[in-house]
Amino acid sequence: QINDGDKIGLVGKNGAGKSTMLKLISGQNEPSEGKIHKPKDCTIGYLTQDLKIDSTQSVFGYLLNSNETLRTLNERIEEINQNLVERTDYESEAYLGMLDELNDLNHEFSLTEGFLWEEKITSTLLGLGFAESELHNSLSTFSGGWKMRAELAKILVNSPNVILLDEPTNHLDLDAVIWLEQWLLNYSGTLLLISHDRDFLDKVTSHIIHIEQQAVKLYTGNYSVFEKLRAEQLALKQPQYEKQQREFEHIESFIRRFKAKASK
Repeated sequence: QINDGDKIGLVGKNGAGKSTMLKLISGQNEPSEGKIHKPKDCTIGYLTQDLKIDSTQSVFGYLLNSNETLRTLNERIEEINQNLVERTDYESEAYLGMLDELNDLNHEFSLTEGFLWEEKITSTLLGLGFAESELHNSLSTFSGGWKMRAELAKILVNSPNVILLDEPTNHLDLDAVIWLEQWLLNYSGTLLLISHDRDFLDKVTSHIIHIEQQAVKLYTGNYSVFEKLRAEQLALKQPQYEKQQREFEHIESFIRRFKAKASK
């Protein structure tokens, strides 16, 4: 069970199933058995290594159009404003009704921080290393690493309930990594993170899920705490393992000596 607000690092050998787990939680893949239960209306942002991005838009435009609620509200507000300018029946019920709707829409737009939307987009893109002069350049002019930054910015600026990040620091320089660390520390939602950057895991996670041999185990604490606990568990298992190896050797020796005898 993953609780609201948990910040979890996923660790395990290559091929253990870390990325598969994120794909299952995001709904990109279906589980072969069992079920994944998510809260109703839970929003999920997923940064995958298999990035597919609309490169026809500008960097800023890609983020600007990414929030469907704000986009719909804004389009309706503009439509009403245009109608109000063109109409002259100021005392009619239809005109007054449009004013009421406009008031309600502006209130909802304010509650969803719509008036801060462009400012949030700019600060997020700058934090992840984009220059202000580049914000209105087409995404097609950027490398894969910079497109990955744009996709990460889109997830962060929308602040979903759950954020799934698969190796987010791969294409970030040090300044951008430090900025992202701070953002994730202030983020109040749930985080699941795959990273080979141990310092990054230490700074932003409060739990570790270790995936090994198709089983998962949850540890409380960051990566350094997990390493210590894991080493202690392995040390406790070592005598048991050595005893088991001695038993194997004894049985194999017995087989070698007596395998030709039917009675044995």
